[in-house]
Amino acid sequence: MLHIDIRSKKYADQNILKNIHFSLKEGVFLSIIGPSGCGKTTLLRLISSLDSDFEGSIDIETNSIGMMFQEPRLLPWLTVRENIAVVDKIGDPEAVVKLLRMVGLEHTLDTYPKNLSGGMARRVSLVRAFINRPKLILLDEPFVSLDKPTALALQNDLMLFCKSFNPAVILVTHDLDEAIALSQKILFLGGEVTGEIITHVNDHYGFDSLEPTQVLTIKEKILSLYPNILEGKL
Repeated sequence: MLHIDIRSKKYADQNILKNIHFSLKEGVFLSIIGPSGCGKTTLLRLISSLDSDFEGSIDIETNSIGMMFQEPRLLPWLTVRENIAVVDKIGDPEAVVKLLRMVGLEHTLDTYPKNLSGGMARRVSLVRAFINRPKLILLDEPFVSLDKPTALALQNDLMLFCKSFNPAVILVTHDLDEAIALSQKILFLGGEVTGEIITHVNDHYGFDSLEPTQVLTIKEKILSLYPNILEGKL
């Protein structure tokens, strides 16, 4: 599905990413975690071809990619229906209604973004990311700045869509609890020049989030083995 071989990514003469190599199969949920400014979003931009200025190669065996960002990025002059239509390549109105119904928003079709709550806008953004049934979903901290109950509800909606459509998923996050709860694999980034440190593999498969007690147990194990991992250090 996806094969990453990034030898170097620079801005001006400064190395941002170096020696990042991993593969991702269909249906696998990978989280990428590391300290602020380590290049997580830059890595997503490379994978999504928003940036092609790097040394190495990125091979993606599909052109069907959905993206969700830190902000909903809904066009304020368009309704919910029209915002989804901007990216909709299938053109099935019933599919739009079905996905909105799955997140409890079928009544918002003709609503403008200014009349949506923050959580509702994120859900519309989630529907937009999945409307073309993509084989690869890229998520750039989509739950950031949300209160805990809203973030957890949105995570449940994400997992519902993942179970329905079985894409490969890459989630960029700074939240270790979130990464553990949602993903099968966690790639930790760090170092003086950002590269791979370790990859942690969770013992659960499929798109089912873990219970809080399970998350805490795994988190404590990771941090006991690598107490400085969230600072990008072994």
